[in-house]
Order: sequence, then structure tokens, then C-alpha cells
Amino acid sequence: MAKKMNIAVNMYNFQWTFPEMVADELGLFAKQSVEAKWLDVTPVGTTDKATLYIELMKSKKTDVYHAGEWVCINRVLSWDGSWIVAKSVPAPGTLNSTFSLFVRKDSGYTSPAMLKGKPIAIEVGTGAYYTTMTDLERFMPKSSMKLVQVGEPHKRFLALVNGEVEAASLLSPWADIGKAASLVEILKTRRSNPTTIVARRDDDPDKLRRFFAATNAAIDKMNKKPDDFRELYFSKVERALSEMPAKVRKVAEGVRKTLPVPKWNHWVAYEKRDFDKTYEWMVERGLAPSGHTSKEVVAANAKEIFG
Repeated sequence: MAKKMNIAVNMYNFQWTFPEMVADELGLFAKQSVEAKWLDVTPVGTTDKATLYIELMKSKKTDVYHAGEWVCINRVLSWDGSWIVAKSVPAPGTLNSTFSLFVRKDSGYTSPAMLKGKPIAIEVGTGAYYTTMTDLERFMPKSSMKLVQVGEPHKRFLALVNGEVEAASLLSPWADIGKAASLVEILKTRRSNPTTIVARRDDDPDKLRRFFAATNAAIDKMNKKPDDFRELYFSKVERALSEMPAKVRKVAEGVRKTLPVPKWNHWVAYEKRDFDKTYEWMVERGLAPSGHTSKEVVAANAKEIFG
């Protein structure tokens, strides 16, 4: 009998679950006797993502969710019924290495240091927030960063195009669409923190093992022949594009045949040393409560899941 896997997906940020979408599309979940049950949690308006995903997990409407490591540490510390089970580290061409800061072509900004005190569009409590802060630290103190809550990537894109902010944190596919729209990349990420996956502590390790085996098999296929998945990838962008002005839709359509499909590194076990390094960084900057340990966050059954 197939094991049911509940997967919540925000279609404004579909990129993070794209490997799972591919696994389902290619029947790789079925080969592992996993039945994917998709729940569309695309938000209406600006949503507190921490509350959203914690509540989805508490109610068992989702078995897993993705986020940047910093984000997941704080969310797990907020609810002890979950833990971080897996990580996918950045590398050239991976989705979590596509974060960049963009400015308008006519802005006059030529260095990230020129953005001191200037409004930069991010989404609070997500990878965009922490990645931007990490990257800007090389150019200014935290006190000089004016990170403005705008929300989802397409909303940050539009805020920049409309002149509501001076810079915006974008990632694939919006970074690619931004370049086509003559936005200028002023700071490409040097992010080293992984994307992580959180699961409930009481979830079935065998089901998670099958889930990751199928997802990693999909990653192998995507990395080997990314062009084969471009049309599927672009089709998922259309949810956000439908809310954009005609001029943006036109630009996006222009990159439809060339849009890069980001690579992924395999999901592997999240470890104590991962937590220790990042948690120390967060506590030093007042971004996480002090006094916690890896046992509260790192999955104890990772070896059972990943072997």
C-alpha cells in the first residue's frame, strides 16, 4: 500500500518544491510507493510564513516544508513537534545560489555599499531576508540596512520596477526575468547556508526515506537534462505572472525558451555541525533566542532516513 505524503506548496514560490513536482510527474513517487497529496497554500496578501507552516504541520496538512536553514531553526524552536531532517547545499547553478540584489538600470547605483539606508525589498522571516543580510554584511553594518517587507518574489520584482524601493532580493526565475527587463544585478549571493526540510517528529521515517529517494532521483534527472523540464518550470511561473502588468508578462514570455532550470544538490542528512555554526551566527546578531542546543532542532532519526 502506498504511503500518503502531504505536501503544501506556495505557487508564488513553487521553485522550492519543483523537484517534488518532477518526482510526481515522472512517477518516481509511485515507484517508491508514495502517494503525493498536494495542498495549495498560495497566500492571499502578505502572510506570516512562520505561523502558516507551523500550523500546517501541527494540523498534519503537510508532512514537510522547505526554507532556508536560518528560517527553519527559528520555526523549529517555536514548536517542538518538528525538527530539521535534511539539507541541500548551494553550489554553482543551484536554486539557493540564484539569490541576487537588483537595482534599476537608471538608478545610478554601482556598488552594494551605495545602498546604505536605502529601501531594499525582502520578505521578513524567509531566506530572502537572511540571505540579503548575510550578503550585505560585507558592505555595511546591519544598522545601515533598510530591509523592507514587501513579500513574495514577484511582488519584490514589481516594487522595484515601479520605483517603490531602490533594490530587491530576487531569485530564479525572477532574477532571469529581471535581467530581461533591464534590471541590473548589483550583488550576487555568496550564500553557503543550505536549504533545509522540516518534518514532524512523529512522522514515519520509512515514508520520509522513500520521499527523499524519489526526490533525489528527480534531482538527478533535472541536473542531467534541465532543458527537458523548462516548459514545466515556466508553466509554474504563470500563477504569479497572471497578477503582473502586461509589460512584465511580455518580458517573461520572451525568456520562456531560454529560462534556466536551476540545479539541486541531493537532499542529505542535516547535522549537528550545520546547526551549531548557523545558530551561533544568528545568536550573535540577535536573530535567534540564545540557550538552545542541536538536540532541539536536528532530527535524531536522520541515519534511519538516509542510511
